[in-house]
Formats: sequence, C-alpha cells, structure tokens
Amino acid sequence: MKTFNPKYRKLVYLIIIPFLIILISFVGRPGASDSGNKSGIKGGQLSIMRDQYNLSQSKLSDIDPASETMRLASLGLRGLATSILWMQAMEQKKTENYDQLASTLKTLTKIQPNFVKVWDYQAHNLSYNVSMEFDDFEYRYHWVKKGILFLKEGVPYNKTDHRITDSLGFFTGNKIGKSDEKDAFRRMFGLDTEFHREMSDRVNPDSYKTNFGHNYDNWLMAYQWYDFSRKIVLVGTEAEGQAKQRNWQYSSDMIFYGRRPSARRSLGLSLQNEFRPDESQQEVWQKSQEEWTDYGNVEMRNSLGVEYTMEGAFKADRDLQKLRSELDEIVPGMRSEEYENKAKEYNMSEEMLQAWKTPLEERTDEQINLARKIDNEIAELDADLDQRIAKKAPTDKEFRALEILNQIEKIKFQRATILKDSGTINYAFWKWRTAAESTDLGISARQSLFEAEKSRIQAIHEDEVEKDYRTKTTTVTRLGTLSRYYETFEKFREIFKEHPDLQVGPYGDEVVDEIKKYQEVLSLTGREWPNDFPLQVFLDHRALNGEMDGFPLSIDVKKEKPSTVDPSIPKLDIKKVMEKYKQK
Repeated sequence: MKTFNPKYRKLVYLIIIPFLIILISFVGRPGASDSGNKSGIKGGQLSIMRDQYNLSQSKLSDIDPASETMRLASLGLRGLATSILWMQAMEQKKTENYDQLASTLKTLTKIQPNFVKVWDYQAHNLSYNVSMEFDDFEYRYHWVKKGILFLKEGVPYNKTDHRITDSLGFFTGNKIGKSDEKDAFRRMFGLDTEFHREMSDRVNPDSYKTNFGHNYDNWLMAYQWYDFSRKIVLVGTEAEGQAKQRNWQYSSDMIFYGRRPSARRSLGLSLQNEFRPDESQQEVWQKSQEEWTDYGNVEMRNSLGVEYTMEGAFKADRDLQKLRSELDEIVPGMRSEEYENKAKEYNMSEEMLQAWKTPLEERTDEQINLARKIDNEIAELDADLDQRIAKKAPTDKEFRALEILNQIEKIKFQRATILKDSGTINYAFWKWRTAAESTDLGISARQSLFEAEKSRIQAIHEDEVEKDYRTKTTTVTRLGTLSRYYETFEKFREIFKEHPDLQVGPYGDEVVDEIKKYQEVLSLTGREWPNDFPLQVFLDHRALNGEMDGFPLSIDVKKEKPSTVDPSIPKLDIKKVMEKYKQK
C-alpha cells in the first residue's frame, strides 16, 4: 500500500496549524469595553455568545486573582485537590479540629468558587452540625454566625444563582428564629452589632432594624435575602407588573415566591410569643396580610405546566356558584332535591338540615358549625351531579346547558390543581390567619391572652377587689387569671364568627391549648366548668369532627349549674346542638 510522503504531510501540517491558530484567535478573542463608552470591542464569536447567555466569568461572579492562581497552580488536577480537601474537612469535623476546618473550607472555596454546593453544604455543616457540638448556647450562636458569614462570602462568586441567597434567608430565619434556643438567639442577634457590621457589605443593617422587639430582627434580614433572590430571578419593576422571569429557578414557583412573605409572617408569630401585642405588631401583621395576598396573585406554573394563582381557587368557587345557579335556573329544583335525598340517607336531623339551608350571613354559631359538617359530607358527594342536571335540560336549552357544563368541568379541574398545590403551604389558612391577626379585634384578643398567661404564671387566679363598707360596694382593682381567660375567649368567639374557617386547623388547636390551661386553673381553684363558656359551640364543633379534647360539651353542661365568672358579664345562650346528632 502506497503511503503519503512524510515531507508532504509535514508541509500540510505547517499550513493547517497557522490557519487554525488564526481561526481560534479570531473566534475566541476576548471583548473589551471602555468604562466611559458603552460601545467597546465585542470580541470573537465565543465571547459574544458568553455575554449573550451570561456565561462569562465576569457575569457569573467577581474575578478573584487568588482563586484563579490556585486553579492554575493545580496543573489540571483540580478535581483531585478538591476531593482531598473535602475528605480533610470531614475528618477535621469528626476530630473536632474546628479552627483547621475553617482554614480548609476557605481553601476549598478558592478552588471551587462557582460551585454552589461547596458553599451551601459547608455553611450548613458549620451552622447546624458544628454548632450542636457545644452545650453553651453562646458558642452555638457563634458557630451559627460563622456558617452564615461563610455562606455570605459565596454571593459575589455566584451572582446569577439564587440558591445561596435562599440559603442565607433560611439560615438567618429558621436557624436563629425556630431552633430550640430561638429566644436566646434572637436576643443575641438583635444586639450583635459586630455581626451586622460584617454583613453590611451585602445587606444594609437599616433594612432589618426595628423600633420594636430586639432592635435588629433575624426574620427581617431573612426577608431581605429572599428579596435578593427574587431580584436575581426577575427583571423589571414588579410594582408596575412588568417583572419577567430571567434566570433559571431551582425550586417550584409555589415555594420560591412563598419564601419572602413567609419570613414576614414568621416575624409576626415570633413577636406574638415574646412581647405584649401592640400597634407595632398589628402593623407587622397588616404588612404580612398584604404580602400574602400579593403572593396569592402571582402567576405560577406547576410541574404539569398548568398556570394558576393561589387566589384563583376563591375566584373558581365564585364562578362555580354562578354557573351552577344558571344551570339550576334551566333545570329548577333538581339540585336541592338531590341534596335533601342525600341528607335523608345520612339521617340528618331537621335542625342540621335547616342550618345548611340558612344563608351564610344569617346563620348562628351553631348553624355555621352544623352546616360545615353537612358541607363536608354532602356538598361534594356526587361528582356527576352537574352532568345529570344538564341532561335534564329542555330541548331548546340543551346547547346552553352543555356550554355551562363544559365551563364547570374546566373550572373544577383548575380548582383541584390549585387546591392541591396551595394545600401544600396551607395558603388559605394563612390568608385567614393574617387577616384575623391584623384587625383591632385580633390584637385585642392577643393582648388579653398575654395578660391571662402573665396572671397564670404569677398565680393570681382570683380577681383582686376593694370593698367600701360605707357604701357597701365592691370594685375590681385587678382581674385574675379566670376573668382574663374568659375575656380572651369572648374575643376569640368573635374572631371565629368573622373567620369561621380558622376553627379547623392550627389556629383552633392553639386556642384549645389555652382552654386546657384555663381548665387547669379551674381545677386549682376548685371551680367547675362554667355553664356559659364563650367557646362552648367551638368545642361542640370539634367534637362533631371527631376531635375529643376532653372538655365538657353542651349536652354535659347543666343550666342550673352556677356560673364561675362575674354575673355582670352577658351570658351566651347555648343550644344543645349535639343532642339529636348523638341520638342518631
């Protein structure tokens, strides 16, 4: 076989190599810009593409000469060096050599500055794992700070990645605000001026400084970090409705957009447990309500590609009611007849059925609770009821009935999708909760509860009175625990009237916990359960839903039993709503 002459082959190489060098230089030449002029030199095609897709090093992160030098010094063995450093870090943690660990982590980030997991994993290691090795909460707080400060250093190296700012929000909020040492951590955070000075190059301390609580608040700092994440992902002015998604988002829309309003909500909950509620707390809850509602109106997309808003479920309910009313006009009476037949199948008492038929705005406390029970068992009992009603439409209205039915089915599908996603974060509950807490009544109820708890801890259970023997009058100078709790429960009864859905779920459970404390005080003072307890209907309702809390119910309370509270307080007329239900 004839081979190619080596001389000619070398000649071809000599011709091709300069050509390739020139081509690579032309395609890969870097761009340059004049600080005083926006034009500058665009560079080669690779440089243009890097700028177009934000892949250039200057777009991804700040340029760190030390980091670049270390990567070049590894002579192509950066992967091996990284693995060795990771193993060293794990060993140093295991042997509790924490000072050397901090040095190793610093070196590791110089070799892999654009790898988010390096920053996130090791910051979590410091704040959560290393901190728990100490018994003293001050040392624990010290290492929690080290983790946050370490993670903060990764921000400039990952300017287009929101995961680091998300983690900073989570560490600052949850680790300081929800850990077992949260009371001490929040106080220390509020007074830690050195830490706030170290963080000031990334977040302005004035943005999370307050005129209430602990001076500087960790939840407001978390709020700022989550806000930075939104700015990384979004471009435009959100207030003008022009914001558009720009960068890749590493979490679902529901979780990502919910982090910022959740931080504000957590601030309200923390303050509620730490200080006597006042106007400043009410303002916090009002802002939380506004942000939560704004969150509900954000257009999102779930994993199936379905676009929705959290508030869409409430609109869907209204639209369904309107469409079903129109369908019922075409085929009158069929829906109510179906419901009444089902009610008979369930052996519902006339009292319960009447409660369900009564318009919502006209229902009493008892009827609200009874109607809810029926709604759960009857309202969604028949998935094809709308179809059967549409089939009964007169010939001249068949087409319109089918149109309505198609709209109903479409809205039902959309509503089910929204409820599935929003139920994950309990959107509806927090919508009602923030609304209730932000009102004058909500703050007043919390103030009464705060005073009741204070009296309980001080063991001042009875009212303190002064008697004027000359005029034979008695004046209450200080309310005791029993009266404080009674006053509190009256206010919670009004809250439940305005927000009946709060009776089910965490809010109702919290109220039950306070009632248990009240019951303990009754036992300590030798008092019996009052026959006019303000939240008796609420407890009856929980019993109807299978929540047996161990409190006397309406059918257990005898009317002739004397009240244990001040007789001047108006009594609540409680009906024995469960009698027929239990007989059934």
